[in-house]
Amino acid sequence: MSVEARVDAPATAARTGRPAWAGTPVAARAGVIARSATLLAAEADTLAAELCAAGGRPGGEIWSAEIVPTLDALSWLARAGAEALQPRPLGRARLQWYFRATRHELHWEPRGVVGIVTPSNSLLFLAVPQVAAALVAGNAVLWKPAPAGAAVARRVASVLARAGLPSGALQVVQGGADVAREIVLAGVDLLHFTGGTRAGLELYRLHAARGRPAVLELSGRHAALVLDDADAALAARGIAWGKLANAGRNCLSVQLVLAERSVAPAVLDALAVTLPALAPDGLALPCPPDEAVRLTAIVEDAQALGAQLVWGCAGGAALLAGVRPGMRVVDEEVQGPVLGLATVASLDEAIAWINAAPFRLSASIWSGDPARAHAIARRLDVGQVWINEQLQPAAHPEVPLAGRGASGFGASRGLAGLMEMVTPKVISTTPLRARRRHYAAAGAAPVDLFRATIAVAFARGHRRLTALVAAARALARLAGGVR
Repeated sequence: MSVEARVDAPATAARTGRPAWAGTPVAARAGVIARSATLLAAEADTLAAELCAAGGRPGGEIWSAEIVPTLDALSWLARAGAEALQPRPLGRARLQWYFRATRHELHWEPRGVVGIVTPSNSLLFLAVPQVAAALVAGNAVLWKPAPAGAAVARRVASVLARAGLPSGALQVVQGGADVAREIVLAGVDLLHFTGGTRAGLELYRLHAARGRPAVLELSGRHAALVLDDADAALAARGIAWGKLANAGRNCLSVQLVLAERSVAPAVLDALAVTLPALAPDGLALPCPPDEAVRLTAIVEDAQALGAQLVWGCAGGAALLAGVRPGMRVVDEEVQGPVLGLATVASLDEAIAWINAAPFRLSASIWSGDPARAHAIARRLDVGQVWINEQLQPAAHPEVPLAGRGASGFGASRGLAGLMEMVTPKVISTTPLRARRRHYAAAGAAPVDLFRATIAVAFARGHRRLTALVAAARALARLAGGVR
């Protein structure tokens, strides 16, 4: 069967099933997500085995980084999603009081059919919350999981069906980049892509040519800023754990350590001890051969340009000291267990490193003064900043991923991610018997009224009293206006 044929039937089913699902009350849609969370929780052991077989991650990581955060996200969506998507009245305009009879109501409507393409480095947590957000918003979904996640995707689809999701609302389409391309060509109303920058931008160009919106969650280059007042040992433990979790393949994995000069030697020494202690027998999740070749080339490039290899182990992990711009380990996104450390002369230099990077998804700050770190965080041009922590803040169900620069645009997960799945509609109603003075021919009296209205709003003291008198006189001249 051709790629086009493999996508065409699911796309047609999604388009056909969309109106009925969109017309289902949001509380009922949220109920489907709530029941699916309950069913997935009951099958968590089986799901963990499938995730282990698909990706090879250690069991502890599967539970802490995949299953528990996903169930948390589904529970939050079921609870908060229904509330967030309810229609709500808008307040009255401050100055345009003469239109006060008109009432405005804001509605959130589904975009239509959402094409969701998800990655191989997190088969559950970077996929299922996005699918669930699209569904609770009333969209139909064409989901292309990573090829390694086929069994996991089938289980999730089965659970959603047993939870009450209509058959047309979710279509899982297996395959590679060619299938993702055909999903875009099928005319999805929103593209939601999580993965590498090159692949994401190729799909986006194709999608943007059709005038459709997209959310792109692309590569990251996380920098950990270690300030001079930081606990070097604590920072090293957090950074080492964040680097080796999932073998460094998370888009949020720390790639670069920027240590102020006074603390840099202690941080480097601590990392040289902590990293081997976390991987005494090499990495539990070895790199694929093609990625291992790329990581080796990145390490060799850094060494050729003057960096020092402080530590390395089987599986491709490496700690490099003395890295700088112009080295691939600094300039490129590294999805793998290679960590570079640079000594910076000042805080401003470190901030400049972070803000000048093309990939600006996240950063972290290590400091003994949380208030100082918080002030610095506000200066960083990234989507997430963690203070004295690595990775785990991103697992919170209300925390969105929102990249900047080459890390993409739009938001994924949390309230911000949910609202990407909808488009606003405002319904404005004016009562039949309301006075419609604005239908009258323009003349001196309306202009006087507008001037007086502005003066009343912004004047102070006796000038405001004068403006009130002028407004009353102008309104009197409009008496008997058009109904």
